Amino acid sequence: MSAAQQAGIGPKRSKREPVDVAERKPEDKRLDQLLHMRKQRLGRFERERNEARERWRGSRAALRKIKQSWQQALRQAKQQWMEARQQFLSMVITSGEFRRAKAAYERMKKEAAQLYLDCREQLQRSRQAGGEFFTACRRMLEASRQQEKLTVMRDEIRALARAGED
Repeated sequence: MSAAQQAGIGPKRSKREPVDVAERKPEDKRLDQLLHMRKQRLGRFERERNEARERWRGSRAALRKIKQSWQQALRQAKQQWMEARQQFLSMVITSGEFRRAKAAYERMKKEAAQLYLDCREQLQRSRQAGGEFFTACRRMLEASRQQEKLTVMRDEIRALARAGED
């Protein structure tokens, strides 16, 4: 080094230029964020499906219960009527008792008819709950397929990026 350069006079000594090394690109996290969001949605769909299943099971149990009470009411009405007829025909009861038995039978028939209507209403609710359950199942299946496709796509993109680095 010359004295002039040491004193800071004159052109500066040349510095070595660093070797250009390609900086590593930051990984794109958008697909991972999308997968995370979709996973949360999938969890929500699963909860909704499970809740719909429980509602459907509950409505089917209620339907079964009301159907059994309707059938039992019908059996009791028929049995009471058959006994009253048998007693009247064998002349065990009077015509007044027979009329009272007939009126009781008519009331029992009306109660059974009301139970039948309640049964039909519960059947509609049960069918609707079943439809909601199967809709939730389809939604869950579709979301699961989309999640799987996105996962495969992310893995392929990462594999291609690794192969490009080599």
